[in-house]
Amino acid sequence: MGKATLSALLLLGSILGLGSRADASSFTVNPITVTLSGKDKSALLTLQNQTSEEIRFKILMQAWQQSPQGEMQLKDTKDIVVFPGLLTLAPNEERKLRIGSTVPAGAAERSYRVFVEELPPLRAPQTANKSEVKVLTKMGVPIFVQPAKPMAAGMVEGMGLAKRKLAFTVKNTGNVHFLLQSVRVKALDGKGAAVFEKDVEGWYVLTGGTRVWEIEIPKDACAKAKAITVAAESAEAKFSGRMEVPAAGCGP
Repeated sequence: MGKATLSALLLLGSILGLGSRADASSFTVNPITVTLSGKDKSALLTLQNQTSEEIRFKILMQAWQQSPQGEMQLKDTKDIVVFPGLLTLAPNEERKLRIGSTVPAGAAERSYRVFVEELPPLRAPQTANKSEVKVLTKMGVPIFVQPAKPMAAGMVEGMGLAKRKLAFTVKNTGNVHFLLQSVRVKALDGKGAAVFEKDVEGWYVLTGGTRVWEIEIPKDACAKAKAITVAAESAEAKFSGRMEVPAAGCGP
């Protein structure tokens, strides 16, 4: 994996001074995804300060789930440990963090996030002035503890159309996560030609999780449509769904 450069990704609310100019600290984290297993219970995460100023960091581990709408659901955990938990990097300095699992690999993958959070400086930088705003950054790196026999699989289910609104669900039926690279919706006429196409944003679908969407089909396209297909694709698996358009599906 490549490095993730962080420049003003999150405004955390710590402001040094007031004005119209905002300067963000910048650091990199590598790799941007960590995979652990029963054989490899620990890994190294490299953190590098890419600025000319000293940066302080707090490292936090949390268990990670996703809501059907794609929102992160986080809670504190002791399953994963990281050392050090607090550190300071001099300008352009690089340090390695040790991440380890305290739980054995199970039948299904476990998912976590390690958050690298920039802390306010103990003293204002020498280059700071009253017109500068200090923006702090924070990044969450996914951590996965894989089962002994990983299997990626999924399905499209729950397709329905009412008042020109298509609803469908992508369900993870395997024992590891997948990252949806594309999700394409097509409305087809009686000859199989597309009268409407739309790509929707994909994201992680964690083990045992689902992701739901609702898409409005344009009135003219819906009137011509006889069937609707959904094709979802990740690096590990492809799956699809199809439904015939119900007579009342395109009504007001």
